[in-house]
Amino acid sequence: MTVIYLIHKSGVLDGPVELPVVPGLGVQMPFNAMELPNILPPAGVGRTWCAVDGGPVELPDLRGEVYDTITGAASQFDQVGELPAGLTHIPRPSPAHRWEAGAWVQDASTLHAAKTAEINGQCEGAITAGFWSSALGAPHFYSSQLDDQLNLTGVILGGLDSLYACRDEQGQKAFRPHTFIQVRRVGDDFTVFKLQLLQRANMLKQRLDLALAAGDCDALASVTWADSLQ
Repeated sequence: MTVIYLIHKSGVLDGPVELPVVPGLGVQMPFNAMELPNILPPAGVGRTWCAVDGGPVELPDLRGEVYDTITGAASQFDQVGELPAGLTHIPRPSPAHRWEAGAWVQDASTLHAAKTAEINGQCEGAITAGFWSSALGAPHFYSSQLDDQLNLTGVILGGLDSLYACRDEQGQKAFRPHTFIQVRRVGDDFTVFKLQLLQRANMLKQRLDLALAAGDCDALASVTWADSLQ
């Protein structure tokens, strides 16, 4: 007695199955079916039975999410068989890892570049997050996005008294009267604020440079923007 397996579009054999009897025609063999003399034994772990050249062959079943070994980008692999070169099932731990000898390894140069970009981005975020100034006699919070920095510079260059937006300690934003001296004090406070953040970033990047020179990936990974706030 023979058994019937259906052939999935990937080539995987599904079965055995029992085909329905069509009245007046009997059992009809579909085009995507294979007739075998015996039930196939269970495939090994991570493997499956496939139709190859008209017969069953046990192949690796590595279907699922895979990762490019150059970019780390994820995609879906829906074929049966060994993974093509350039793909792996192991996700890339971070942009600072590269594929080498069948594994992701940290690369000091790549990690240094990633950490430097991280410190620069966090420094820029801190600079544009706003700052406090007591130019009006009490602390007020001033916005410092790039447009705000340009506006402040323009008001200072104007050399006149001006209404200028800021928030009081209760968070209320208003255009408050500023004398030219007060506006210039706000600008000086921002300059000090920005320089302090740039100095923090520079200190961290010097630590990154030292760690890179030593080829110490652990030391590189340990450098964070929070270090400069302690």
